[in-house]
Amino acid sequence: MFCLNCGTQLPDGSKFCFSCGAAQTAAPASAAQRAVPPQQPVYPQQPVYPQQGFQQPAYAQPVYAPQPTGALLFQAGNMTRYNGGKAIGAVTGSGDVSIYDDRIEFYKKTGDQRGYALGPIIGAVVSMNGAKKNPVDTYRYQDIKSVRKGKYAGLKGTIVLELKNGKAVSFVPSTKQGDPDQVISIISQYIR
Repeated sequence: MFCLNCGTQLPDGSKFCFSCGAAQTAAPASAAQRAVPPQQPVYPQQPVYPQQGFQQPAYAQPVYAPQPTGALLFQAGNMTRYNGGKAIGAVTGSGDVSIYDDRIEFYKKTGDQRGYALGPIIGAVVSMNGAKKNPVDTYRYQDIKSVRKGKYAGLKGTIVLELKNGKAVSFVPSTKQGDPDQVISIISQYIR
């Protein structure tokens, strides 16, 4: 037999529940009713929210952040690269720029211009050999602080990458394919 109030199992013929003290005066239960104790309702546990000072977990990422896959987004074409973000800097090579969703790659055709002090032919050979030794420079988005538009010699639009290490690198497009506004809009959505 079970208590009519709290469901505690009682010896047959009990007049009071030893657990809750309730009188057991109801009509005797059938054998089927006695075999099954009354079920307590089961409620799902409600989440506990902090009252104040709630902070988003560190692992949560913003919904709008694109996830890198290494996919090629845009071929920006031939560009000349120079160090710094000012109007004119030391040329460090020319080549093709490809924009991926996790990086920017600069495929060098020529290296820096230092060899040209020895003459145009020797300078060209030195510059091309320098490019062959290290043909691709990679700029990962996590290493870039910002991207902006600049002007080379006050005339031509440039793409300026401000790096987190404090340095800047600029690219001067040689063709219309590398329109600075278009390139900057693509890159800026991947910089965090």
